[in-house]
Amino acid sequence: MRSSRSAARPMGGGRAKLLLTHAAWVAVLLPIAAVAPACAGNNEAIIGQDCDLGFCDAGADVVATPPSFTPPPDAGDADASASQPPHVLACIATECPAPYADCSKSPSFRCQTNLMNDPANCGACGVSCLGYGSINMGASCINGKCVFECQLKQDSNGAPLDFRDCNGLIDDGCETDIAGDAENCGACGNVCPAGQRCINGKCGCASGMLDCGRCVNPRFDDSHCGACGNRCTTPVPACSPMPSQTFYGCKNSECGKLKCNSGFSDCNGDLGKGCASDGCEVDTSKDPNNCGGCGIACGPDQDCRDDGVGPQCLDKCSKSGLTQCRKGCKDLLNDKSNCGACNFFCLPARANQDSFCSKGICETACLPGFADCNGDPNDGCETDLTRHPAHCGACGHECDFGVGQPCIEGKCLMTECDAGGGETK
Repeated sequence: MRSSRSAARPMGGGRAKLLLTHAAWVAVLLPIAAVAPACAGNNEAIIGQDCDLGFCDAGADVVATPPSFTPPPDAGDADASASQPPHVLACIATECPAPYADCSKSPSFRCQTNLMNDPANCGACGVSCLGYGSINMGASCINGKCVFECQLKQDSNGAPLDFRDCNGLIDDGCETDIAGDAENCGACGNVCPAGQRCINGKCGCASGMLDCGRCVNPRFDDSHCGACGNRCTTPVPACSPMPSQTFYGCKNSECGKLKCNSGFSDCNGDLGKGCASDGCEVDTSKDPNNCGGCGIACGPDQDCRDDGVGPQCLDKCSKSGLTQCRKGCKDLLNDKSNCGACNFFCLPARANQDSFCSKGICETACLPGFADCNGDPNDGCETDLTRHPAHCGACGHECDFGVGQPCIEGKCLMTECDAGGGETK
């Protein structure tokens, strides 16, 4: 007997060893001798290992794990492999998955119709939402159902036409133009007062305006001066030469008055002198002391220019690192309409391409989902990678279209299968 080992040893290094003498084991094991054989061979036993009933033989120098009522994660009857995801086989699929359908019956480009949003095959092949333009109504396919909507149009002169379904009958579509119908002006059921027309969705003209087929200001309209149809002409005699940047027109409802050409102003106020006037002497489209109007002065770091909304005092182009072009400050490094030089346009790209300006040079790139798989720049990006079975997702990536495997959204259609259940990829 090695009695020096019979006492429990002190803790050390974060681990403990619980030891029992042979005599102590006899006291412990006798009550359970009927159900478990006693460990034999050494006078030390380790409690808490994966042995039957929690006991097993151990050598004198084996360090035991302290007993625990909570087994480690991989202990007990649990199968460690259960936490691993099962291996799923993928087989070639040939049946169109919902909501796709084979409405075109193409032997190669199969399952290319999305029944949820295709207006020609909405919800099912052949169910069309198209062909309602003659009754001023359009339709979209939304979630597999046709949704109808009235259309905005223009007449031959460019005037707006705003059609609505005011009678509530789907058979005649959107029958009422609320932009010009006095019985439904601006909205169904809004009736204009007697004698007033509906003009652009409003009954009659605003105060001070005349209805001359359009709303005009008779005080200054050269074609309807003081009354509808009174067109101003050059008087006889007329100034010769004409004062700078002037013409004869309507002013205060009278014809024969000198007026300024567009973009010019009489800032010194002498136009009333008639032929003795210096005319409209200021170009308010670019004069920094009269920018957009007389007396509007720009700051020292500003230019007077029109960037599309009329003459304004704006920071100098150089201050922003841009270049002054005819239509304002432009970024010659990235602007496809002014690429490398003012007004140098990058030409429209070929099929399924977009043109852009990069570092002052016009370049092209394929639109998302398309590629130049034949290497011929003349036909642009001719291949639709989202549906082409020979170039599905990438040039040269082939689906097995010999057995009818379609390319859907850039992927060859696959399905889960059991081992031996079909051809796998």
